[in-house]
Amino acid sequence: MKPRWRWLLLLVVLGCAWASYSRPTYTPPRPPHVRLRLAYLERIMREGSGPGTALGGLIQQNSEWGLFTLSFTTYALASLAEHDPSLRPEAAEYIGLAIQQVLGAPIRQSFAADRPTPVAPGDTLPSSVLYLGHLNLMLGCHRQLVASSPYKALHDTLSARLYRRYEQATEGNLTSYPHLRWVPDNTVALASLALHSHLTGSTYAAAGRRWVALAKGRWLDPATGLLASQTDAQGRVREGPRGSMLGWSIWFLARFDSTFARQQYQRYQAAQSTNLGVLRLYRELPGDYTTGAGDVDSGPLLVGYGIPATAFACADAIALHDWRNAQRLRRVISLGSREIEENGELRYGVRLVDLDVSPLSEALLLWVDGPGPTK
Repeated sequence: MKPRWRWLLLLVVLGCAWASYSRPTYTPPRPPHVRLRLAYLERIMREGSGPGTALGGLIQQNSEWGLFTLSFTTYALASLAEHDPSLRPEAAEYIGLAIQQVLGAPIRQSFAADRPTPVAPGDTLPSSVLYLGHLNLMLGCHRQLVASSPYKALHDTLSARLYRRYEQATEGNLTSYPHLRWVPDNTVALASLALHSHLTGSTYAAAGRRWVALAKGRWLDPATGLLASQTDAQGRVREGPRGSMLGWSIWFLARFDSTFARQQYQRYQAAQSTNLGVLRLYRELPGDYTTGAGDVDSGPLLVGYGIPATAFACADAIALHDWRNAQRLRRVISLGSREIEENGELRYGVRLVDLDVSPLSEALLLWVDGPGPTK
């Protein structure tokens, strides 16, 4: 065989291997695998969030991490149970546990603010849309699984109050902390209102439609068309698009405006990702090639690529049924992680390094793997 034909044959073989390896083969984890992973998260939730617990330790590091561990575990469970009814009893039980922890003092007090939200006579919750949005969506997830959920009254009251606040917020976004309005936190709250409408027939989903109209007119980056990360008290952009914020926001946007979510997903992919064939990576900022520690949102950056930016994009790809991209992104996650199974629990560690992944990362990994709500 002549040398040039050998090279041609090699290219054909490599091309076939590449096409085979990059085909859309992603499938959600099977129930036995999910239950092993849940065993670890269940133990973490039953421990509570007081001093000396895993959740307590997360709260000491960052007041948001305990909340996110519980909320993203909830979203993963609700999604998995929707697609596999055999998981519904466990999902309902564990989501109830998560809600109890979020309502408890250690997490609740982390978001105490100057204008608390009244929910019952003599009882208040923090006013932070970050806290209220996740709590309300968790309440809705429980109600979706348990028609007689004991949290129905709280879900109705909190949804009504959030809706009224959005009606009064001419600037568009509610505050996560005093004077700080983060767009991703508002997408969670708006998703919670859309779910309330779906479950009860309320009109609260209208808040999401009004918000999207504002977003399209005021908060899209002129160069990329991507959604801003933060706005100010007048509704002006305070911080532009970031991968960690976009990947997060798109998944929740899909709960109340799937068309806008898909548009943002496609623009995010075009502006901030690199397709390596069998893998895909996402940058924190478009055109940025920084290598360094990053910040609390981006995590470490390698030539501009970030772990949250890439992992959240995987959740988006799965939720929007982009199976080819989901498989590429899941491979990136698999390359950097290793399974640790012991005492009937499955958790993850960092590959090649003796470093356990925290409960927050476990919750996010389970959420990423979920098929996403169908409605």
